[in-house]
Amino acid sequence: MTQLEEVTIDQYKHLVSERALTGETMLLNMGPQHPSTHGVLRLLLELDGEVVVNCIPDIGFLHTGIEKNMEAKTYQKAEVMTDRLDYMNTMGNNLSYVMTVEKLVDVDVPPRAQALRVILVELQRIASHLVWLGTSGLDLAAMSMFLFCFREREQILDIFELVSGQRMMTTYIRPGGVWRDVPVEFEKAVRDFIKIFPKRIDEYEKLLTKNPLFIDRMVDIGYLSKETALSYGVTGPNLRASGVNWDLRKKRPYLGIRPI
Repeated sequence: MTQLEEVTIDQYKHLVSERALTGETMLLNMGPQHPSTHGVLRLLLELDGEVVVNCIPDIGFLHTGIEKNMEAKTYQKAEVMTDRLDYMNTMGNNLSYVMTVEKLVDVDVPPRAQALRVILVELQRIASHLVWLGTSGLDLAAMSMFLFCFREREQILDIFELVSGQRMMTTYIRPGGVWRDVPVEFEKAVRDFIKIFPKRIDEYEKLLTKNPLFIDRMVDIGYLSKETALSYGVTGPNLRASGVNWDLRKKRPYLGIRPI
């Protein structure tokens, strides 16, 4: 974006309409109904073939009345709403919510419950990344990547089902601890996953890293320098990928236990 940075969406439509009508470029709505955005974001794109000439994000679609619904519920009953804020990170959403409740009412969490939270939230993070990696490979015509990633994700979801009875909307992490202690099979299931997963990552590398389609479509695309990432407020793995060594889990541990 250069000359169009300050314009509204309606003004933008007017600016590009002549080019779009003549066939020079195409105006495309990506979302909020688009399956890749799940109703939370609308992007107004001007395309020249596969090249995005201009893009204006239209944010504000995330609000679905969840906050208002939670106002009429007790702390515990409201938690089920957090599972549905982002179904790729249900454990993480549960955690951030219950930690807020615990801070408000000054509740201490037993060390064992803290350890279980760390393990499960880190597993959830891996499962979320597997969805990203697998679907990204699928979008780049690397279907095997999708199948391989979901193979490992299923193993994580099996662990969630083991401890909570649910594969996705777990509501397992509760104010004051967790819903219940984990069954005896839990430790073996987690250790089995830890044992096989490094080898699986090697398989992902072989499938994708030198894939010509992946290289042609990804190298030097969407590059964020360290300075740009910091100025945009980028966080998490994207910030670390830009060369900033910052991980809140390690820099400012919030569960009393640093993840491996």
